Amino acid sequence: MKIAYLVHSYREYDELVETIDQLIKQGDHVFIMINDNDLREQIHFVYAESSKVHISSIQEFAQEGDLSMARGTILQMREAVGIGFDYYINLTDGMIPIKSRNDIVSYLEENNNNFYYVDRSEKEDSELRKKTLKYYPMTNLLSFPTGKVSRGFSKANASIFNTFGLRRKIEDEILIGSPYFILKHKTAVLLVEHFDYVSDTFKLSWYAEEVYIPTMLKKFNADDHINDDCRVLGPSGKWIESQGADKVTEDIIEKYPNALFAAKILAEEDPGLYQNYFDIYNS
Repeated sequence: MKIAYLVHSYREYDELVETIDQLIKQGDHVFIMINDNDLREQIHFVYAESSKVHISSIQEFAQEGDLSMARGTILQMREAVGIGFDYYINLTDGMIPIKSRNDIVSYLEENNNNFYYVDRSEKEDSELRKKTLKYYPMTNLLSFPTGKVSRGFSKANASIFNTFGLRRKIEDEILIGSPYFILKHKTAVLLVEHFDYVSDTFKLSWYAEEVYIPTMLKKFNADDHINDDCRVLGPSGKWIESQGADKVTEDIIEKYPNALFAAKILAEEDPGLYQNYFDIYNS
């Protein structure tokens, strides 16, 4: 089985190199967006002779919650499908495998499906459509609003714009769920073919990466999947809407024995745990 890992990271140099080295050790490829310009140049230099490491160049920078994350991921996917892989797996900053590669491959072969988690659609939650139709100023910038004040300002202005009729027009059913996925080749190709839909539909949106995968695959009649992102995400263990993956501990991970990946596992805070899971992955 050939796996393409679609990675977004702003880790320190040593941790980033270790992550890439471990993920490519068994022949898989890494497609990576690196936010820091100097670090990106360092990684370019280190892997200049490697055919398995692909550093994003069309869009070099991405941010959680912003359209740039959705666009950047599909651009990575577009490069990857040109090579051809069995599965495409996205990993956010600090997310690593917690099972051996053999176990992951066996699980994917046994189930032979896409994996992503859909929480709900607008049919169950009418507020979801209202939220998605709004235009949020201050998104699609180099500094997505992360502070409470700036986020409040962005949401307040989005409501004002909406009141005056400045809103996107989406006829498709809107769905929302975890931004993390494991997709088969045919599904990845479909998303790449409809790349323009992402930019046209979700410009100035709020956490586009939580909406574009389930909405697009529903729209294009390719939503057959197992409703599980296969991740342990933060202290709660599960995806939380409009909130990035948080730090996890071994105790939390042990509560989810079927998970394949976890985030965030940070080498600078728990180097033993970090290295232990990489040892498991390449065992």
